[in-house]
Amino acid sequence: MKNHSIAIYGLGVMGGSLAKNLLSRGCRVSLYSKSGEERDRFSASCTEGAMCSTQEEMLRGMAPPRVIFLMITAGSPVDQVLEELAPHLQKGDVVIDGGNSHYRDTGRRADSFRERGIHYLGVGVSGGEEGALKGPSLMAGGSREGWDICKETLRSIAAVADGEPCCGYLGSGGAGHYVKMVHNGIEYAILQLIADAYFILKSGLGLPHGRILEVFQEWRSGPLDSYLIDITCDVLAAMDEDGTPLVEKILDVAGQKGTGGWTLVDAVDKGVYVPTIDESVFLRSFSGKRLLREQGSVKLTATVTPLKLPEGAGKLRDALLAGIICAYAQGIELMQAASDKYAWNLDLPAAISLWRAGCIIRSRLLLDLVAAVKEPVPNIILSERLSGITALEPALREVVTKAMAAGLAIPTLASGLSYYDCCRARQLPLNLVQGLRDCFGAHTYQRTDRPGDFHTRWQACPNKSVEIGKV
Repeated sequence: MKNHSIAIYGLGVMGGSLAKNLLSRGCRVSLYSKSGEERDRFSASCTEGAMCSTQEEMLRGMAPPRVIFLMITAGSPVDQVLEELAPHLQKGDVVIDGGNSHYRDTGRRADSFRERGIHYLGVGVSGGEEGALKGPSLMAGGSREGWDICKETLRSIAAVADGEPCCGYLGSGGAGHYVKMVHNGIEYAILQLIADAYFILKSGLGLPHGRILEVFQEWRSGPLDSYLIDITCDVLAAMDEDGTPLVEKILDVAGQKGTGGWTLVDAVDKGVYVPTIDESVFLRSFSGKRLLREQGSVKLTATVTPLKLPEGAGKLRDALLAGIICAYAQGIELMQAASDKYAWNLDLPAAISLWRAGCIIRSRLLLDLVAAVKEPVPNIILSERLSGITALEPALREVVTKAMAAGLAIPTLASGLSYYDCCRARQLPLNLVQGLRDCFGAHTYQRTDRPGDFHTRWQACPNKSVEIGKV
């Protein structure tokens, strides 16, 4: 068997597409999957590459330094495969995990392999099946030495934006998988924001399906121009066998694979407010409560006002754009918080640039986001480059308030407005929260007029509290 420069371990949808991408670039590729069905399916669709029947055969056919690209299910399957591979790996080999692994798992694995002189990379891959085949966005983290060994190969298969491959090294440990995780959280939010807008057009304004499709098609050529708006048009345009819109026959229950939930848990850990991502994740879970919703639609009444929205499509376009900006702002703040905590020195402009092509959340807006994160502001919502959000705010507020008055459930658009208002609030009512916490639990509080932590005996006197003083 000829020597091969890289191996793809796992030939499912994504692994198979990446393998074909590598082969189309002239790379020498060893191919392996534990599943004989996957091996047969790939061989039937592609005769190139060296298909191996065992992982030992795969490794024997490679010249050092060997690069093994894992495209397998995240979690325990990765640890199992690594345990099986470990005795056969040599110092200087590179292992790439291209699945949606949790960033903490990636950091742990990178540390373990580093002790043996083996380079471990966690690479976030975005773009779905088509992106993997034609050019994905690749977000790498882990061993810098491992990146140096295989970066040219990875950059050769990535999507290209403005002449630059959307592939880069983001930091040590789990930095690459962290950025991919937050990317997915933002993706959750944008998908639901688009769905909220669709719901307003359909159930609020009562537009016929054909007109709704036209609205989204019009948005493709404006500031909302993005991959997700493009495929929204594709989904809305699809007709069932009987000539009716297929989307209207899809059950309104959405699944998820975990990365959105990981983003929420990590946001709590980092103390970052991500309400739009939060709503998009929890709504998928809530959508499965069909019995509650069916009975609630009969038993729960609401005082509603019919939705009237002058310049409806234009107002809704601006509201949706404002909501999307807020979603990006939440995710980007979370990435910065993680970079600070783990000393990744994450280059945010470079990280966001990797999303400009190939990936699911690519959009025209990303050019402004790249410029915005270069400004010395605590959050991009304050950026001069995105100052147009103040002009979008009236539309967001009008759409949200009127849609809610009409009894429509639009949680992500509403959370975007709440986020905007929190960001502009000089004073929040958390002073009362802190007073209450101190009253029932002696948790202490801080004052506006002097430093220190204080505790008060709030119930010592009906009309006057007794301050205990500094703690």
